[in-house]
Amino acid sequence: MASEMRVIGWLTTACALVLALMDRPVAANDAEPVLERCLVSLIEEAKIPAREAGVLVELPLRAGDSLSKGDEIARIDDDQPRMEKRRAEAEHDQAVAKSESDVDVRFSVASLKVAQAELDKALEAARRVPGSVTEVEINRLRLNVEKADLQIEQANLEQRVSKLAAVSKGVEVEAAGHSIQRRLITSPIDGVVVQVFPHLGEWMQPGDPLARIVRTDRLRVEGYVDAAKWGPEQVRDRPVTVEVPLAGDTRESFTGRIVFVSPLVESGGDYRVFAEVDNRKSPSSQQWLLRAGQTATMTVHARQQPLAPVRREATAAR
Repeated sequence: MASEMRVIGWLTTACALVLALMDRPVAANDAEPVLERCLVSLIEEAKIPAREAGVLVELPLRAGDSLSKGDEIARIDDDQPRMEKRRAEAEHDQAVAKSESDVDVRFSVASLKVAQAELDKALEAARRVPGSVTEVEINRLRLNVEKADLQIEQANLEQRVSKLAAVSKGVEVEAAGHSIQRRLITSPIDGVVVQVFPHLGEWMQPGDPLARIVRTDRLRVEGYVDAAKWGPEQVRDRPVTVEVPLAGDTRESFTGRIVFVSPLVESGGDYRVFAEVDNRKSPSSQQWLLRAGQTATMTVHARQQPLAPVRREATAAR
């Protein structure tokens, strides 16, 4: 009898455990999203245009060249703006020299002292010997004093105008330098040249394409997440692992993070996500392993803590 009671107790405990497991809700993040047939694409690319008209005199690049931001791509003939800059610099130097000169001010001050001395002498003579100096002469001397005083004011005004003219000529020098700089085309991004459009010696118009550059050290992987299984909060800012099949039945893995979660659920019940992934080169060939246009499998590590948001620097148009 006792053994039967023990069996009944064991069965009761087992049933309770089974019921408890059945009642336990299955969380959506117990498994990690694995996104198949993800598309690898570019994050940054630039088709560099000419900004001024002229003859292309330098083109020191070809397809396949690696560039850093700021590297020279091409130069358009800049002889004319260089001559304009030299002329503007000469005129600026003249204006600066004139603005720094106080000769006119010092001469006007000296003239005022002489005119005042003549007036004082005439007034003293008229006081000692009445009628020795006519009223007309005294008025003329007073006018000379006032004229000398106004000449000081005029000289100060002309000096301020000369300083403003020097500033204006300085702006012309900067404008000429900017015109030269616009004819020197540089790369706005780090990347690889994939296409060069013109040939050396061709006439370029503003807007004519010079080269196409793509960023290769960091790429985007685009995939779709089942909205019924994983919510945006479970994938946003999470780390990812991307696997890409390569030639020779080999596979390579890359790490990155989710940087964009679409607020829209599409007709199939999925929403789009972007990950940015660090690329690397093959040790043997020094070629980039991850390339735009490849198809990849991306695992989103939803059970890990989200990474800190990425702060992006604003890029100024060049």
